[in-house]
Amino acid sequence: MTRGLAGCPSCKTVSGRVHSNYVRRLDDASMGGRPVVIELRVRRFRCGEPPCPRATFAEQVPGLTFRYGRRSQGLQTVLRRSR
Repeated sequence: MTRGLAGCPSCKTVSGRVHSNYVRRLDDASMGGRPVVIELRVRRFRCGEPPCPRATFAEQVPGLTFRYGRRSQGLQTVLRRSR
């Protein structure tokens, strides 16, 4: 699913100005004893609010990604519970 807009995590302003994109790799829960890696093409947006300290920000996929995460939210939850 691709949305044309994303909200700035600092000032909550919605932006549609794409700055760039990149491939993000997330580890996910194993399936059948084999590791699973999810590859996403993520867009970086420009924040249009002049007083906002954040010039660009990456879009997040609800229920799957979180800022600076290298694992899916599901795997992160499983790992936290096992501690």
